Amino acid sequence: MIEINTRSHFGFIGFGLIGGSIAHAIRNLCPDSDIMAYNYYETKPNERLELAKKEGTLSRISTNLADFSDCEVIFLCAPVIKNVAYLQKLYPYLNKDCILTDVGSVKGNIHKAVAELGLNSQFVGGHPMTGSEKTGYTNSSADFLKDAYYLLTPTEDTQPEYTDWMKAFVNAVGSVCMVLDDVSHDRITAGISHVPHIFSAALVNAVAAKDSNGCYKKLAAGGFRDITRISSSSPEMWENICLTNPDAILEFLNECIDILEQAKAAISSRDSEALTKFFTDAKTYRDNI
Repeated sequence: MIEINTRSHFGFIGFGLIGGSIAHAIRNLCPDSDIMAYNYYETKPNERLELAKKEGTLSRISTNLADFSDCEVIFLCAPVIKNVAYLQKLYPYLNKDCILTDVGSVKGNIHKAVAELGLNSQFVGGHPMTGSEKTGYTNSSADFLKDAYYLLTPTEDTQPEYTDWMKAFVNAVGSVCMVLDDVSHDRITAGISHVPHIFSAALVNAVAAKDSNGCYKKLAAGGFRDITRISSSSPEMWENICLTNPDAILEFLNECIDILEQAKAAISSRDSEALTKFFTDAKTYRDNI
């Protein structure tokens, strides 16, 4: 069994809800570890990073990517498009023995960038299937990782010991580890994460367009709140996800639109049997989740 304390120098590029939660978990597991985060402002302090340092989550803050050359594990925790941009800037300073991972909800784009830079042997893609509609370091907690699935997407050339270390890390923070290839990952997350966010936003926007006097908002109860809670998530993050996983999202979105058209037709024709089947099929599958 690989111990996670075989590595003690950690770097973070992007330090919001997920990055902060991972850093909290590392600090709990390895109290003496060196945890550094990048201040992308460069010329002015980053209040969130300063708070994390004051609280002891971070050991240091850097405005120079060259400082990441001594890191043994680097977590890319920015929005998925920015992760690729940072990877290209970080590339000249990467230690060949460093494990490179990310937390993005899309894997195809980062895997492509990693391959183009010749970093396949060092990369273990990661995606903690957790979070909140609340964003930022101030809402982070090691508890966010507990009992959640944490997906890993190593490349075909990833060094086995690097994948083993990441598996040990995932287990140590209390998550449930699952290993997938990047293509399967993006197809699955399109269905269970990406398209639901689009549906949620579409419903909110449709209601908002009709809510001229505020009555819809005032009367919105549990059902509306439950299905639309995720619309309070970061718009930038979801824009990035849609732009980087378009094929899988569109495939699933088209299937859902077909089903909605069938439901629309059943309602229009007062087809009781079709409507009962529509809701029964959904209940049966949902009750088994």
